[in-house]
Amino acid sequence: MARNNYHFTVIIEPCEEGGYYAECPSLGGCHVQGENYEETLNELRHAIAGIVEDMQKNGEEIPKDAVTVTSLHIAA
Repeated sequence: MARNNYHFTVIIEPCEEGGYYAECPSLGGCHVQGENYEETLNELRHAIAGIVEDMQKNGEEIPKDAVTVTSLHIAA
């Protein structure tokens, strides 16, 4: 089976209690936690790959990454 390349925006945030939380907004419900940044990113990569693989096996369409990331400057 031919492999496709997909691009997904991910959000990784530090947790107050330590470690990191990460999610992939384009794949609802795809989120992980890890002890450090690298572990969290690696766990998310595996979670995304698993979801995409399951979607492919089930003949489901892989969602397009529709997330926009920007920053805003607010004067208050």
